[in-house]
Amino acid sequence: MDWIFLFVAGLCEMVFVVMLKLSDGFKRFGYAALTVLFMSASFFLLSLALKTIPIGTGYAMWTGIGAVGSVTLGMIVFKERKSAGKMLFITMIIAGVIGLKLTSGV
Repeated sequence: MDWIFLFVAGLCEMVFVVMLKLSDGFKRFGYAALTVLFMSASFFLLSLALKTIPIGTGYAMWTGIGAVGSVTLGMIVFKERKSAGKMLFITMIIAGVIGLKLTSGV
């Protein structure tokens, strides 16, 4: 169950970053409120996951899910620039997250 908590926490991180961008520096109240909501949910779920998952593995996976998701959403939703280099480094983050999961021993 803790791995599910961690995965959902990473998804919440990805959503809160998008909401943060849409909040326009917290000037748009609805998006600002969603930022705080998803940020809180993300930290709460991460705290539950870290009860059994090693902190280094859990934190790296949480940030990896959030980073890859945010970059991907940036390219799709906000039409941010795509490049071979960006795709290579996203792939490296994914490989690192998978490697940490496989070697975590949990």
